[in-house]
Order: sequence, then structure tokens, then C-alpha cells
Amino acid sequence: MTVNVFFRARAGARVTRLRPPLKKAVISALGAKKAGGELNLVLVGDAEIKRLNKTFLSHTGVTDVLAFSHPRPVFPRGRETPPFGDVYICLPQARRQAAKLGHSLETELLILTVHGTLHLAGMDDSSPSRRRAMNEKTVRILKKLI
Repeated sequence: MTVNVFFRARAGARVTRLRPPLKKAVISALGAKKAGGELNLVLVGDAEIKRLNKTFLSHTGVTDVLAFSHPRPVFPRGRETPPFGDVYICLPQARRQAAKLGHSLETELLILTVHGTLHLAGMDDSSPSRRRAMNEKTVRILKKLI
């Protein structure tokens, strides 16, 4: 699995130094589903996340994280596998949430990275019980990372 981290929002050195732990968070969240493919983690600003939210989900406003799966067609052996998916995190929203929740930006970015990646791994938070299961798995993963 290849994990790429891109910064399309103003991110200081403190945030750009998080590439290795963010990549580790992706790999941990994917678990056994990490074989082959590529995942792009993209940190964006408010305007970009609003545009993505509107274009692809028909939702208005800023959100913290969006995950998009890519189809994985079957290729003959030896051919490169296509991307697995993209996770977009709104860096300004992550800053706001970290301040509101009383933890560091680094912790919030790890939480959002794991959450978005779990969606790509097939988890769903559309009901209270599914949300609880996803949150519990996020906590288990974070305990291993922090």
C-alpha cells in the first residue's frame, strides 16, 4: 500500500512533520485491507472542502473529513493496482475542532485520518450503533498510535 500525504492548505512545519504518523494511521486503520493500491490523504482549506462536499455529496458548508473510494478493477498479475481511495481533511476545521474539544491539532488530525480511512475500509457511521462501533475502533487504533 502506498500512502501519499498532500497539503493543499496552509500548513506550518508542525503539521507537515506529521506525514509519518498520518501514514501509520492509514495503514493501521486499513488492517488486512491494505494490500496493494494507493491512498491519498489530502489536507485542504475551507473553500475546497465546501466545494467537494457540494459537488459530490450535494451538502452545503464545511465538513471535517470526506472519503472517496476508487473502484478496484481486477488486473492480470504484474499490472499495477489502481488507487484505493482519497481522504480529504479540512485543516482549518480540524484546528477548530481540536480547540473546541481541548486536544491538540495532531490528535484531531489522527482521529480524522483514521475515521476517513475506516470509511474506505468499509465501515459506516449512518446509525447510532454503527457510529459507536466506528468510534470504538478509532479509539483502539489511536491507543496503539499515541
